[in-house]
Amino acid sequence: MSILEMEHKRARVPQLACFKKVALAVAIVLFGPWTWAPAVARDVSEHLDLAYFDGEGFSDEKHRLDLILPEGRPATATMLWIHGGAWAFGDRKNDLELARAFAREGVAVASMSYRLSRGDWRGEEFPSTGVQHPAHIRDVARAFAWLHNNADTYGLEKSRLFVSGFSAGGHLSALLAMDERYLAAHGLSLSDIRAALPVAGGYDMEDYYLAIEEGMGQDVAIGHVLGVFGPREGLADASPMSYLQGASIPMLVLTEGQTIEYTRVFDTAVTESGKGDLIRFSYYNEETHASLLASLSLEESPARNEMLQFISLMVGETGSSD
Repeated sequence: MSILEMEHKRARVPQLACFKKVALAVAIVLFGPWTWAPAVARDVSEHLDLAYFDGEGFSDEKHRLDLILPEGRPATATMLWIHGGAWAFGDRKNDLELARAFAREGVAVASMSYRLSRGDWRGEEFPSTGVQHPAHIRDVARAFAWLHNNADTYGLEKSRLFVSGFSAGGHLSALLAMDERYLAAHGLSLSDIRAALPVAGGYDMEDYYLAIEEGMGQDVAIGHVLGVFGPREGLADASPMSYLQGASIPMLVLTEGQTIEYTRVFDTAVTESGKGDLIRFSYYNEETHASLLASLSLEESPARNEMLQFISLMVGETGSSD
């Protein structure tokens, strides 16, 4: 069974019957190899392997980001992009072509790496090496703070900073935009995020734990979910939904047919909380987990177009604050 089958198998989601057919494609898309991405794109400007943190515990591999800018024109906005991989796998280089696709449309992208959980997915103690929550989200906050503090250097507008990501990155982008503690550690506030665009993430970690337990058994739920987030009583701390009542940052949440239930849980909670005007949802039911991510790099991408339109709307609403 593949890593992503383990992450997303859920007995009550009928679309999972087709998941095995695309598991290899998902693994290739999320975890490499990356030879399909050109070494250099001529129509964008690239600043690769920039260190966003250099303090104690610095990881030369993971505390870096790739900043991709539109060539020959100012960026209309800037998006911090957080890669997927179950909080335990993946790297910013996987999404280099995605970053270029957005940059060609005028949106600069800072594609970041972050420290990962590592270990055994068969129910043994997890992670055997690596980190646990909140290390992942602390790295995301560090990268956002670096982007904010260095925006002028690269001709970027501080008032037009967005956060987005896929799968595990979708969860982390939502958490950054809803739990104020992580940006506050850098002297920033949630208002420094113009909007968030989580893609195919998880938003209630207790629900996620129960889904894995139901579909794959308690050992895997303990080994995977608690391995990443720590003891079960702490799952609420890592859940974007826990901070819904205080939510203040606009959000566009996109998802696909295979992990749709994770988003529906969030959608229902948003509706019940009366936050529907602030947080909106878009469903690409015919897409798989792998194909939705892959589509964001294509020449024609309805999902990317929707994200760009949302960014344009949010930038327009900044008005004279720029």
